[in-house]
Amino acid sequence: MNVIRILAVCALSSLLLCAPAFAADWTQFRLNDANNAVLPGNLNVQWQVETGGPISASPTSAGGIVYIGNNTGTLFALRAVDGHVVWKHHVSNALMSAPLIYHGLVIAGEGNSTSSGPSPGQPLQVGDGLSALIAFDARTGVIRWRSPLQGSGMPTPAIIDGILVHHDGSGHITAIDPITGHVLYIRDMHSIASMTAALPLFGGRYVTAGVMDNAVWQIDARTGHVYWRASSFPANASGIGDCPLASDGTRVFGDYVLSLPPYTHSIVGHSVREHAYALNARTGALAWDVPLEDGILVPRNESGIPLVSNGLLYIGGAVAPWANALDVRNGRLIWREKTHGPVKGGFALSGGALYFGDFAGYLWALDARSGAKIGIKAMSSGFNVGSPIIVGSTLIIGSKTGTVYAVPLQTIRTSHDT
Repeated sequence: MNVIRILAVCALSSLLLCAPAFAADWTQFRLNDANNAVLPGNLNVQWQVETGGPISASPTSAGGIVYIGNNTGTLFALRAVDGHVVWKHHVSNALMSAPLIYHGLVIAGEGNSTSSGPSPGQPLQVGDGLSALIAFDARTGVIRWRSPLQGSGMPTPAIIDGILVHHDGSGHITAIDPITGHVLYIRDMHSIASMTAALPLFGGRYVTAGVMDNAVWQIDARTGHVYWRASSFPANASGIGDCPLASDGTRVFGDYVLSLPPYTHSIVGHSVREHAYALNARTGALAWDVPLEDGILVPRNESGIPLVSNGLLYIGGAVAPWANALDVRNGRLIWREKTHGPVKGGFALSGGALYFGDFAGYLWALDARSGAKIGIKAMSSGFNVGSPIIVGSTLIIGSKTGTVYAVPLQTIRTSHDT
């Protein structure tokens, strides 16, 4: 888990608002293995910025700056106190990965969601046109290096022991020096990653997931050695490569969708059932696999994004409008709350409240232990897989129409929109 080092007391801005000053690297999706992207600080602001393109990326933040890309290929650096655009840089293809922040660089994956193959669950390749990992100067936005990929750069990489690892839309894992962009090795996993993310575990190891060969792997970041391969998933499962995994240190959690009879594979527009699962983090053995909700399969973003905290696994209904809390030990359902739209993005947990956005355009605050509604705020745009972060007392999230919102947590908690 990353350690946030707070170096200075917030300076008073022209808006008389404190901007949190962090000297930190953001080296993995959602900041930590539990997928709970919450930063300390005194930020308590409201603003919105239009980016000009849909957002599938989750924001990251350091030094009082929020970094987020959009699907038209523009990376934004926004001042956290007021949303002012510090810089923006446009590239040729979509920027859907969560930007990493490392030693003065912002590293993002370039690549789109176009896929070829017989069905959403059986792509031969994800990504056409230019795909790459790109390092931008965090202060200026100037490109410092660009490393081409064979498939889409949508999945979020991770930096482990000074090595950047990335599983792309062609099924290849690339290991790179994150400072120079020098490629250290490339390994063909013969399994396609879409919107998943490399999840660091222990001892320089990480896990990643893919489809076609429906599996999860534990891999050594330094050498590419595979320690275990978990493949106890149905052959007709889909979305395994869409799900960024989470871990409590003992287990690895994820989800997928499964076609329902009479269909033998996932078909857009037909019914599927979402499943959540847990693997033993040391061995890859299946701990449990439980069905969640039924829903209609859409072309992309077939999986939710799990968060784990205090013995509970939180996961959204990617194909149906629900939020779920499961017991991490056995997958037993603890609570389920109906939402206004599918919950394809992740959650942020702060002060006992679970915050998230749904596809219908609502921001939610639920009691993390009981699922009871605290507040619901209607927004002017829905939320896809772009997931919220919390900085101080402010939630920051990108929307499916391209707006980045900063909303005080108190505003969400005290709203009761329907």
